[in-house]
Amino acid sequence: LFIPGSKDSLHTISDKKGLYSFFPVTSSRFIISTSSSGFGEYVQEFSFAETEKAMLIGEIILHPDYKVLKEVKISLPFMTIREDTIEYKADSVQLRIDASVEDLLKKLPGIQINKNGEITAQGKPVYKIKINGKDFFGTDVKMATRELPANVIDKIQVIDDYGEEAALTGIKTNEPAKVINLKLKKDKSKGIFGNAEVGYGSSESYRAKASMNFFSDRSQLSFYGNSNNINNGFVLTNTGKDGMNLMMLPGQNISSGGTGNGNTGITGNNNGIPDGITTTFSAGTDFRFDFGKKNSMYGSYSYGNRNTEGFRELYHQNFYPTGNFINNQRYDYKNRGNNHNMYLNLELYPDSMNYLKISPEFFINDNTGSSSNQFSYLRDSIYKTSEGYLNDTSKTKRPAIGVNIYYNHSFRKKGRNLNLSLSLGTNHSTMESNRPGFTRVYNTQGSYRDTTQDQHINEENKGNNYNLYFAFTEPIAKNKYADITWSHDFLRSATDRNVFLFSPGTNNFILDSVLSNQYTNRFANDRIGINLRTVKKKYNYTLGISLLPVNTKTYSAEKDTINTKQRLINIAPSARFSYTFSKAKNITISYQGMNRQPRYLQLQPVRDISNPQFQREGNPGLKPEFRHTAGLSYNSFNLKGGSSIFSSVNINTIQNKIVNNTILLDSGGAQLNRPENINGAYNIAGFYSYSQPFGKNKCNLRLNGSFNYSHDAILVNSARTTGNNWMLVQGIQFTYANNKWLEFGMEANYSVSATRNLLNQSNNFTYSTWTFGNNATLYLPANIIIKYDFEKLFNNGLAGSFDKDINLLNLSAEKKLLKKKSFYLTFSAFNILDQSSSVSREVSGNSITDARYLQLSRYYLFTLQYRWNKFGGSKK
Repeated sequence: LFIPGSKDSLHTISDKKGLYSFFPVTSSRFIISTSSSGFGEYVQEFSFAETEKAMLIGEIILHPDYKVLKEVKISLPFMTIREDTIEYKADSVQLRIDASVEDLLKKLPGIQINKNGEITAQGKPVYKIKINGKDFFGTDVKMATRELPANVIDKIQVIDDYGEEAALTGIKTNEPAKVINLKLKKDKSKGIFGNAEVGYGSSESYRAKASMNFFSDRSQLSFYGNSNNINNGFVLTNTGKDGMNLMMLPGQNISSGGTGNGNTGITGNNNGIPDGITTTFSAGTDFRFDFGKKNSMYGSYSYGNRNTEGFRELYHQNFYPTGNFINNQRYDYKNRGNNHNMYLNLELYPDSMNYLKISPEFFINDNTGSSSNQFSYLRDSIYKTSEGYLNDTSKTKRPAIGVNIYYNHSFRKKGRNLNLSLSLGTNHSTMESNRPGFTRVYNTQGSYRDTTQDQHINEENKGNNYNLYFAFTEPIAKNKYADITWSHDFLRSATDRNVFLFSPGTNNFILDSVLSNQYTNRFANDRIGINLRTVKKKYNYTLGISLLPVNTKTYSAEKDTINTKQRLINIAPSARFSYTFSKAKNITISYQGMNRQPRYLQLQPVRDISNPQFQREGNPGLKPEFRHTAGLSYNSFNLKGGSSIFSSVNINTIQNKIVNNTILLDSGGAQLNRPENINGAYNIAGFYSYSQPFGKNKCNLRLNGSFNYSHDAILVNSARTTGNNWMLVQGIQFTYANNKWLEFGMEANYSVSATRNLLNQSNNFTYSTWTFGNNATLYLPANIIIKYDFEKLFNNGLAGSFDKDINLLNLSAEKKLLKKKSFYLTFSAFNILDQSSSVSREVSGNSITDARYLQLSRYYLFTLQYRWNKFGGSKK
C-alpha cells in the first residue's frame, strides 16, 4: 500500500485463503499494488471517508503472466586446483567414442605421454594408477590407460602422494610421488569391457593380447595376457621397499661409473623405448571387493617372462690430470627373466573412529644372462694402450616379501589423532657367475704383456628391514595443531661372497681369500620431530624440527681389521606453506632434510676385479648422506580463456655426498672406483608447461621446458676437482582435433647439455638435439582410419658415428568391420625408412659415455582386434 505524494508504504503477505489487512492507514487516498510469481502485477487507487474506521477492498483477481528466458548452460570448470590435487573434468575434452584413457590424458595440460606409454605429470613420472581411489594393477600404469575406455571417466585427479601416513594424518614430510586417480561416472560404475588382438607380420613379428574387466559398485575383477616379440608390452617388476637391497641383474651394469658419481646427467632420444629385441609374455589379474559399509579388499598378481637380445656400443672417455683415455666398447648380451609379483590390501573400518590397513607383498625374480664385452683403449686419442674381452654367464634369483600395517584412531575431540604403522621386509638373493677374460697391455716401445683371468663367483645376500612410525596430533587452537612424530628404521644386510680363480697348474678353481669375504652391515636411523600446523580454507603451513640420530655398524666374520662403528646426529628443520588463491590458482613452498644410507656394495671393503678394467672396492667408513631439499611450485588455470601453466623449481644440497674416487691403476687405462664422502655438491632443477586452447577448443598450443644444473665435487686419483653440468630442454607443440575427420599435430623440441670439467678444461663438451615431429589421423568414409607419425632428429656433439641424423616414419591403416563396428583390421608399417636408433650421453664424475643401442628394424604387421564394452546401460 502506497500513500500518493509521500514515501510512506505498508507491506503485507496474504494467508492461505487470500486474506490480508493494512494497519494503520494514515491517508484517505492510497494505492494497492499486488504481485505473485507467475502472474501479472495489479495496481489500483482507492479512497474512503475520514469518518470510516475500516474499509473492505473486496476480491482482487490476478491474471497469469510469464516470460520464457533464454537457455542458460551451467557447467563445472574444466580444471580445478587444490593444494595437492589437480582435477580435470573428462567430459570437457572432445574425444571419439572409442577413445582410451591414454587418448584422454594426452589432451590434458601438464601431462605428457611418450611413445612407450610412460606418463609424466607436471614434470614428474607417474608411478601408479588408481580407480575410484583403489590401486589398479600396482605400478603398471599402461594397463589402465590403454585398456579402460575414456567415455566411462568422470574426473581425472593428479595427486601428490606423500604416503599412507600423510593421507591419514595430514603430516607431509616425505618427497611426494605422482599418482593418477580415475573417478568413474556413477552411471558407468557397472559394466564389462575388454579386447582381444592377434597380429602377424614380416620377419616373423607377432603380437597377441587379451583383457577382460568386470566392474560393479562393490567389486572389480580384471584379467590380462600379452605376448609379442616387437618390444610392445610391459613386464611388471618390483621397485623394492625402502631399505631393501636391490641386486644388479646381468646385462644391466654396462658402465663403469657405479653409483654415487658426481655430476650426473643423461640426455638421449630413445623416448623410453626398450633396448634390444625383446620377446615378452605376461599375464595377471587385479581385483577389488567391498564389504560392510566401508571395508575393502583389493590386490593383484602378475607374472612376466622376458627374453632380450641386443648390443650396446659405447664411446667412453675418461679424463685424468696426466692424460685422457678413450675406451671403445661393444656389449652383446642375452637375458632371460621371470618375475612374479603379488600384493594385497585389506582396509577395515571397525567404527567411525578407527581405521586399519594391512598390505602384504611378495616378489620373486629369476634371471639368467650372458654377455660378451670387447674393449680397446686409446691414450690421448692416439696410442693404443690395451685391448681385450670379458665374457659373463650369470644366474641370479631373488625372492622378497614384506608387509605394511597402518592403524589410525580419531579421538572424540575434533582434530586429535593417533597414527601407528609397522613395515617389515626381507629378501634373499643368490648369484652364480662365470667370467673369463683376456687383457693385452701395450707399452710405449710397442711390446705387450697378456693377462688371462677366469673367475667363478658365488654370492649370497640377505637383507632384513623394519620401520616403526608413530604420530600424535593435538589441536592447540582453532585451526592449529601440534604433531609429535617418531620413526625408527633398521636395516641389516649380510653378504657372503666367494671368488674362485682358475689355476692352470691344478686345472681347477681355487678360492681366493683376498677377493672373498663374509660381510655384515647394520644401519639404524631415527627421526624424532615436532611440527606446528595451521590449516585454513585459503592456506596452510607447517613449521617443524627433527633430530636424526644415525647408528651404523660394519663388520666382517673373516677379517678382524674390518670393524667400523658410527654414531651421528643431524638436525633437520622443515617448513611447508601452501596458498590457494582460488579453485584455479595455487602456490606451494617447502623445505625438508633427510638421511640416505650407503648401499651394501658401497660399504663392502673387498676388491671386486670381476671386470679388470673397471674394478671397485667398498668403503666401510662411509657416512650417510644428508640432503637439504627446497621446492617451489605454482599452478594456474584461466577459467575464461582455458589457458594453464604448471611450474616448479627445486634446489638440493648434499652433505657427505657419496661419490666415487676414480683411481688410475696402470698405463693401460684400468681404473678403480672407491666411494668416499665429500661436500660442496648442489643441484637446481626447474620445469614449466603452458597450454592455450583456441578455435573453439579444436586447437591447442603447448610450451614445455625444463632445466637442470649440477655442481659437483669430483675425486680423481684422490685429488678433488669440480664438475659442472647443465641441461636445457624446450619444446613447442600444436594440435588440431576435428573428431569427425581429422586429428593433426606438430611439435619441435630442442635440448642441449653442456659439461664443464675443471680437471681438464680442454675437454669441455656440449651435446644438443633438435627433434621435429608431425603426426595425423584421418577418418575416412567406410570406417577407414589412416595414421602416420614422422620424426626427424638432428644430433650434434656426440662422438664419431654416434653423431648422425635420424628419420623415423610409421604408417597404419585401420578398417572397422561389421555393423556393430567392434572388429578392427589394421595394417601397420614401422620404421619404414629403417633408420631407427637410440643414442644417449651420460656424464659421470671424470667420464663421458656416448652410447648406441640395438633397436627394432623395419617391419610390417597385420592385426585383427575385437573390442567390447558395456557400462551402465550404454550401447556396446
